[in-house]
Amino acid sequence: MLQLELGGGALSDKDLSLKIQRVGQEHCDPKKRHEARKWDRYSSLHFVIYGSGVLYADGQMVTLTKGDIFLLYANHEYEYYPVANNPWSYIWVDFSCNDVESLFAPCGLTPEKPFRHLSDLTAYMDLLKSVYDAYDASEVQQIKCSAYFLLIISQLITRHAGKKQERGYYSVKQRHVRDIITYMNNNYRLQLTVQEIATQNHISVGRMMVLFSELVGMSPLVYLNRFRVSAACTMLKSTNAPIGEIAYGVGVEDRLYFSRLFKKYKGMSPREYRASKTAEDPYGWLKEHNIDFR
Repeated sequence: MLQLELGGGALSDKDLSLKIQRVGQEHCDPKKRHEARKWDRYSSLHFVIYGSGVLYADGQMVTLTKGDIFLLYANHEYEYYPVANNPWSYIWVDFSCNDVESLFAPCGLTPEKPFRHLSDLTAYMDLLKSVYDAYDASEVQQIKCSAYFLLIISQLITRHAGKKQERGYYSVKQRHVRDIITYMNNNYRLQLTVQEIATQNHISVGRMMVLFSELVGMSPLVYLNRFRVSAACTMLKSTNAPIGEIAYGVGVEDRLYFSRLFKKYKGMSPREYRASKTAEDPYGWLKEHNIDFR
């Protein structure tokens, strides 16, 4: 067991213990069964290096792909499995720690959102390979393996902090866009207009359009309609409500317009989507654009 006394920053005055339990790499079979997991002794950090898979965590479903990481916290329930037509491969590290949340919060991982995307997976591959090669359960290798694992955590923390700054996390522009998106996410069921959205957020329509183009890569109306379609996808899969009722429920009064909008973004009609066996995350596009303020 490696004892750590960490001072400064988010880990100030923390006395942490860390032990690597197992390290492995798996190229999942497309037909691999769903893994349901709740282990009370240790946690597990996964790095997706190829393909894609689905993770159910804390009541949410998310599709993860190459470059994503996910952390399975001890005493939490998870289910995960590969996407059949593009099964994932991952390197995983099982470890025990007396305060996993404090150790990984600065990395951008929490029990409520135990996944994030790495913009440069290759920067971690040498360290991951070192952890994998070092593990053989011996006492000497345990120290070496733990040291490499801590270097990975250090890099996650450093890059997460740097990424916030690169995105202008504390900038006025970013706060404006965040507030506008949050407003639309909370009120998409209403008959919103671009003017109303701007007025409610104390910004001109022209300024709002410029900010969205610069930071989001789409107009506010396109964002709103995509979010409505994502909400409709969830309702189509989780309820038997008529399509017209679902359309109205996501803020679109005209059912024909709703169907055209749905097909534009999903490539199929609402009825076809409901009948399909897709395991996609309807809100996956938010993560791709780094704009998930739900």
